[in-house]
Amino acid sequence: MRASLAAASLAALALVLALSGSCAIAGDYATILSANRLHREGRYGEAASLYLSLHEPAWASVINYDLANSWAGVGEYKAAASLYLRALREGEAEIKAMAAYNLGVLDYGRGDYEAAWRAFKEALRGKPGDQDARRNLELSWRAWKKEGAAPLGSPAPLARARSEGSPEILKLFRRLETGSWRPGSGEDPRDDVRDW
Repeated sequence: MRASLAAASLAALALVLALSGSCAIAGDYATILSANRLHREGRYGEAASLYLSLHEPAWASVINYDLANSWAGVGEYKAAASLYLRALREGEAEIKAMAAYNLGVLDYGRGDYEAAWRAFKEALRGKPGDQDARRNLELSWRAWKKEGAAPLGSPAPLARARSEGSPEILKLFRRLETGSWRPGSGEDPRDDVRDW
C-alpha cells in the first residue's frame, strides 16, 4: 500500500512540476502580449522592460525581435540592429524575414544602402510575396546605384523581373499607386484600361 502511495505522490509531484513549467511558458506568453500592446501604444520603454524580464529560451527569437522593435522605437538603433541580427541567426523563418526587413529599414535610414539591399533581399527569401520588401529592395538598390557603389551594369531588381517576362508586378504597383486596385473584385485587371 505504501509503495503505491509513494508512486502516486511521485506522479502527482511530476504532474505539478510539468504544469508549473507550462504555466511559466503561458505566463511568458501573456507578458509578451502585454509588452506588444505597450509597444503598439508607443510606450516603448515600458515594453522593453517587460521583454527584458523574460528568460524562457523557447521565446528567445521572438523576444529578441520584439525587444529590437522597442529599442528602435526609442532611437537605440545600434542595440536594435544587434538584436535583429540575433533574431536572424536564431529565429524561425517568419521571425527571420521580419527581422531582416526591419534591419533593412535601419540600414537604409543610416545611409548604408548596400546593407539595406542585402537585408531586404534576405527578407524576400523568407517571404517572397512581401511587396513592401520588394519595393524597399528596389529603393535601396537605386540609392546604392546613385552613390555609385552598386555593381556596374547590373539592372535594378524590378528591371530584371521585367526582362524575365514579369511585367505584372509593375501593373500591380500602378494600380496600387492610383488607388484603382480593389481586393477580391473578381475582374481581370488586365482588361481595365482606366488605370493606364
